[in-house]
Amino acid sequence: MVIRYHSCTGSIVKELSLEQFTAKLTDIAEQARPIRNLSIDEMIQALYGVYQAWAMPSHPMYHKYKNAGLAYLLAFLHPESIKKLLTRGLRSEFVLDRISEAGGFKGIAVPKGIVGHWVAGNVPLLSLISVLQAVLTKNVSIVKLSSKQEDWISPFLHSLAGTGEAGRVMAEAVSVFSFPGEWEEPNAAMAAHCDVRIAWGGQEAVRSVAGLKGKDESNTLIFGPKYSCSVIDPLLMSEQDWISLARDTVLFQQLACSSPHAVIVKGRANEVREIASQLENAFNKITHLPYYEPLEAGESVKLLEYRAAALINGEKIKSSRGTEWTIHTHERLQPLSGQGMRIIHVYPCDHWNELVKYLPSSIQTISHRLDAYSFDALVHASKYSGVSRFVSVGNAHTYDIPWDGMLVLDQLVRWIRVDG
Repeated sequence: MVIRYHSCTGSIVKELSLEQFTAKLTDIAEQARPIRNLSIDEMIQALYGVYQAWAMPSHPMYHKYKNAGLAYLLAFLHPESIKKLLTRGLRSEFVLDRISEAGGFKGIAVPKGIVGHWVAGNVPLLSLISVLQAVLTKNVSIVKLSSKQEDWISPFLHSLAGTGEAGRVMAEAVSVFSFPGEWEEPNAAMAAHCDVRIAWGGQEAVRSVAGLKGKDESNTLIFGPKYSCSVIDPLLMSEQDWISLARDTVLFQQLACSSPHAVIVKGRANEVREIASQLENAFNKITHLPYYEPLEAGESVKLLEYRAAALINGEKIKSSRGTEWTIHTHERLQPLSGQGMRIIHVYPCDHWNELVKYLPSSIQTISHRLDAYSFDALVHASKYSGVSRFVSVGNAHTYDIPWDGMLVLDQLVRWIRVDG
């Protein structure tokens, strides 16, 4: 059994035995003191150094990740965004540094300790933002990389360490390992050291992490798998709205929890074909853009089989000549489907109460373009369905707190009330 340890300050990858890995985990708690001595301002400035570097078109990371969500990462790293995140997530920007008013009481927040991150194979960018939230709350982190995606986290830590002393301390508070997800012993050893476990990914992956035993007072945050859709009034949709909806669908190869898999059209069962034409035009306008990556060979075969089966069954399918997009239209509302592979389903809906019956329990994001009255009715009809986010069309992937119904930063600290 070989476990790989990725250095945060260089490109070295060391191979460890299970015993060496376990010993390394035991030493991680000792890394907590240096980061706790940093001020929030020092950390913000260090992250801003990475922002300034990676935002430059001449930087190698700009070219490597510009079509894989770099804009979202840069927006997160900007000092004003971080200050806003801390203020909203912890009630005060400085509550980790000093006693502060924190939403109705006076107190100070301290880090939980060790946060374990099981990185998703679908959208690794979000796992990096998860690690950054642990760093900003002055926790140390253990990261288990996914074998299905390229490692974003180590290159980021290398850059962070290069910004100066504060950046080096922050980078060294994160230990990155890689090993097959099915290896039970290293997963169990990692979980046993964690005060918080954060799992991203598919159902099987998050179930395996949820079943691991941590410290007695540890808690587990599960992100995924989730389902998302869009609800629109076509009379309110502009040309740009259609393009934004199509872009939301194809970004991250429709693997993100926030990727729409269905479009629910307000009231117009007889106009579904026209809606499909609008989506077709929008998809055709973006297929040449660099973020529009081709499907893998296996996925392409599955997509062609799906199209063929639907047509044999008399279903209404419109698609590109290649595998760029597929629109499956339905004459009536039914349980919402989600296959990925850039397949978007279109359903009519007369009453929001009817829609709620068909929303899956895993519903996360509903993007919308509705008038104020209809939007308010949709929110109140569906608020007990499990939905976590309502956003306007085009903002499905724009993450803000709370995430999946949770204030994540609040889960990463312990609160101390201070009276007198």
